[in-house]
Amino acid sequence: MKRTRLSFSDDDLLFLIRTLMPDATDLQRMIRVLRDDEEILEGMLCDEKVLHKILDEPSFPLLRISPAFFFRVLLARVKLDLERQPWTLERTSRLSMILFDSPQVVDLLSNKEVRDYLAALLVSFVRVNSFSTTVRVRSGVWRRVRFSDFDIDSLMRYGNALDESQRFPAYKRIADICLFTLGVFSPPQSAPEAPLALLNEGLRMALRRSREDYIEQGEAFYRLASRHRDASVQKLSEVLTLLSEKIALAAKPLTVMSAKYLAPFKDQVFP
Repeated sequence: MKRTRLSFSDDDLLFLIRTLMPDATDLQRMIRVLRDDEEILEGMLCDEKVLHKILDEPSFPLLRISPAFFFRVLLARVKLDLERQPWTLERTSRLSMILFDSPQVVDLLSNKEVRDYLAALLVSFVRVNSFSTTVRVRSGVWRRVRFSDFDIDSLMRYGNALDESQRFPAYKRIADICLFTLGVFSPPQSAPEAPLALLNEGLRMALRRSREDYIEQGEAFYRLASRHRDASVQKLSEVLTLLSEKIALAAKPLTVMSAKYLAPFKDQVFP
């Protein structure tokens, strides 16, 4: 199975080498070693010195390293944290619950496909994009419509305007939004009640989306994405199937990361 590999730049790897091996001289050889040996690279990503080097300096981390490297270091650290802590905290609109599910989360993060997918997912939300396309309103009538890749309802409308053979990116992105929101922004267990009768249906649905809604829609759209022929072409069927079955569990490391490490940078990383 082809891996969902993240690409680290030479500057990322030089940052890693200079942090952990400041006396190293043959830097190009070390870069080649790290590109060829995932076990060595993974061990270095987990080192606490790397985490402190990234987080403790006053300059914004993403000015010095790539987003992919930043998130992989944080995910490696979260995995270590959860190996040492048997429980995770789950918040609802009314209370916080301690769940002894860390072993299951660690088991999920032990899958490198999942770690790389989660890191790539986080990278994709560093910059949110909008786009426009022409959609068929009715026979002979077409209209140019703008969509956002951080708006579930907008993407649903966009997907409905496409032939099934073209819907994989929309399916995957909707599911990714659900997982990202569950992990990084922790929506309430119950959606807020409000007098929304005067709002359009799309806005009503967005405002009423609860944690359970995100879980349900994320599961459904990861399942649709996993079964699409493009998932097979891109060697993503297995990881998407796994996420469709364990989206709530996959959100846990993102929640730990958001609370423990991303808090000072969240508004800068995800503007």
